[in-house]
Amino acid sequence: MVSRPLSQKFLISALVVSGLYLIILGAQRFYEHYQVRQIALEFVSALETGNQARIRALLTPEKADLAEQLKQESQDSTAPLDCRVLDVKIEGGAAQVRIQIQKEGYAIKPDIHLLKSQTGVWKVASISQAKVDPLWYDQEDRKYREELVKQGVPPQEVQGRVLAKELARSLDTSVEDPAQDAVTP
Repeated sequence: MVSRPLSQKFLISALVVSGLYLIILGAQRFYEHYQVRQIALEFVSALETGNQARIRALLTPEKADLAEQLKQESQDSTAPLDCRVLDVKIEGGAAQVRIQIQKEGYAIKPDIHLLKSQTGVWKVASISQAKVDPLWYDQEDRKYREELVKQGVPPQEVQGRVLAKELARSLDTSVEDPAQDAVTP
């Protein structure tokens, strides 16, 4: 057996301990990313099915009362939902998960923001960038245009109403139907 000096044994021991520490730290970071990813996907799944109890459980306590308000028309559709994680960022006790949700040919890419509670459980704090797919707007405009043509509205007025709707949408307002505001002399 080879006898090594004490300093060499200490150096080898220090390297082995630091290597194990880095392996454990890497495994913990991998687990954190996995955990955050799963919570985000589970939240989207709960939104899709309308499971208010599960939605409430995944939201932060301050936002839990919003569970009842998250009823969506898409819950009534039987079309499958395709959801995949694009990116996960974790900084301390906050995380951001960018996902892509596709349903019936339309896609959105919202960011789900999570916070880590004092008990170490990740909860959904907010959702941002959840904008409607422009293709859906195009389809709605096409349906609106067809409806106006069926009603016998002149082509120039049809174009004007569709443009007014697009402008109102871009300004985040609404356009009222001019037939409702008709004034009788």
